[in-house]
Amino acid sequence: MGNINEQIAKAEEEIRQLQNRKKKLLNQKKSEECKIRTHRLVERGAILESLLEQPEQYTNEQISR
Repeated sequence: MGNINEQIAKAEEEIRQLQNRKKKLLNQKKSEECKIRTHRLVERGAILESLLEQPEQYTNEQISR
């Protein structure tokens, strides 16, 4: 009976480790997606500014229309 309890405890520990690994990977994925989005937004903002003459004279509201 003791051997089975040990195996159960070992399996539960493996489950906890895998759950922690999953959380870590999901956080890493979210971080990478955020970096990609930020890069895309900066790039597109730079493209928009390059198309405008004197972009600093416009407010955000004027540009969004």
